[in-house]
Amino acid sequence: MTQSLNSKSPTADAAFQNHIQNLEENGFTIASNVLTEDELRFLRGAIDSIYATYDPERDGLRKVEGYHFASNLVNKGAFFESIFLRSPVYDLARHLLGEDCILSSLNSLEPLKNQGNQGLHRDGPPVPDTGPIVANSLWAIDDMSKANGATRLVPGSHKTDAPPPDDEAGVVYAKIPAGSVIIINAHILHGASANPSGRRRRVMHGYFTRRGLPQQLEQRKYLSPEVQDRLSPLVRNVLALDDD
Repeated sequence: MTQSLNSKSPTADAAFQNHIQNLEENGFTIASNVLTEDELRFLRGAIDSIYATYDPERDGLRKVEGYHFASNLVNKGAFFESIFLRSPVYDLARHLLGEDCILSSLNSLEPLKNQGNQGLHRDGPPVPDTGPIVANSLWAIDDMSKANGATRLVPGSHKTDAPPPDDEAGVVYAKIPAGSVIIINAHILHGASANPSGRRRRVMHGYFTRRGLPQQLEQRKYLSPEVQDRLSPLVRNVLALDDD
């Protein structure tokens, strides 16, 4: 499923460069058709089952009020054990954070009816002089629109330390079809919106950080020994399972 940056076709190279330009100019980019229809059907059932079995002791993160919530997804089945490596998502995370960046967490959030509105925020401080330290990927399992809680973004705000605008001037809504992934420089101002329709809006979040920084969910603490034993060297490396 993954693809080396050195083995892309000319067409893929052009698409990848367009993603990079979008990230640099706007702070986010959208990759289409990353998940297939079969994968989406699987994920809708799997994620609903995982929501129902959430356990904070086993899954490590506190439930977010107003949402269906799932954490520690890497531990929830073979499909999740390497999905975060899929191109172009992992390639773009590496572009932003360095070749040796790591997965910080893999979670899922779904705003309930009339719930989910977040204030605009950054997932880290304004971008340090050394470049971004966090990136996020939002994998749309259902179509996402303003009516069911689409993520709000302020294009270009990853370049400044300006506070969120009181009137939300400049906000755009990430209206995308299921199967698409939004990759963001997580220093951009962003936030989920309310879900007035109550229509399903399941999203999987693959959150990345620079190696050497703490993970949102320490993978080696929360992954079962059985899962850890069967992971490939590449996956182990991206999960920082063998880091000192």
